[in-house]
Formats: sequence, C-alpha cells, structure tokens
Amino acid sequence: MRTLFEDTDEQADRQEKGEGKRLSITLWLVALLAIGGAGGTYYWVSHRKPPEPLPVAVSLEDPKQVNQTLNRFNDFVKARKWEEAQGMLSAEGLKRLSDEKKTLRESLLGKRQDEQVLEALPTPSTSRTPTTVRIDCVYLFDKNKQLIVALTLVKENERLVINSWSSES
Repeated sequence: MRTLFEDTDEQADRQEKGEGKRLSITLWLVALLAIGGAGGTYYWVSHRKPPEPLPVAVSLEDPKQVNQTLNRFNDFVKARKWEEAQGMLSAEGLKRLSDEKKTLRESLLGKRQDEQVLEALPTPSTSRTPTTVRIDCVYLFDKNKQLIVALTLVKENERLVINSWSSES
C-alpha cells in the first residue's frame, strides 16, 4: 500500500523530469566545451613558435662580438671587398681616408697595396680602454711576407666599427 506522501513525491518527480533532462544536457555540453577548450589550448601552446630572443647589447667588453667584427673586416680585406670593408669604418676612420686622400686599401696596406692578402689573423696582443679595443692583426702575403696592422675598434651607433689602424712592416 502506498501512502499519500509517496504519491505526491512521484507526481513531483514526473513534473521535474523535463527540467532534469535539460539540466543534464546542459552539463554535458559544458563538459564537452571544457574538454574541447583544454585540447585547443594544449595544441596552441605546444605548436606555437618560441619567442624571439632579445638582441644582445653591443659591447666592447664581449670578446665574441669584438672577434666577429674583426673577422668580418679581415674577411673583406682578404676577399678584396674594399667597399664592404669601408662600410665597417667609423666616421673618424672615413674622415681619415678623406684627409689622406687615399683609398682604404692604400691606407691600410701601404707599400703592399697591390699584393693579395692570403690570410689575416688576429694576434694575442690586445689592449683595452673603456671606449676602445686595440688588436694587432697579421696580414700574410706571398713569399712569407707579412704586415702587422693594429686595428682599433669603437662602439658607434650601436655597432662595433673600425676607428683607426696603423701599420708596422
């Protein structure tokens, strides 16, 4: 035998069945959206490009930057690319060339300007001041001839450039 309370509960459950169905469908949709969102976020994070590293500040204190600048200049000298080498000069270096009324080749190599530089090597001889770095380079020519050139680097317009040079035979 059923009581009046049981009949009332049964009738209330039947009336709420429509709401319960809508609630469960809504919960399923929310769950699926959460899973889809998590999957999309994981895919985006795992497949995006890493951020670009910050550019390294130009410094005369960094031996790697000094050596790169020096090697690039010496490679231009060896390849006889005098315009590119001249592009690595400071404003003071360009002024020196115009005052001397010489080309970079004539000013840098002196008497050996017509000979081919076979190798350009930096020597361990280095001196530093807070604003300059001076490095001696050996330029090797045919028949074991050599020329020692002291190159001075400075920081100008956020790049390292050749400021001055002096030759020793």
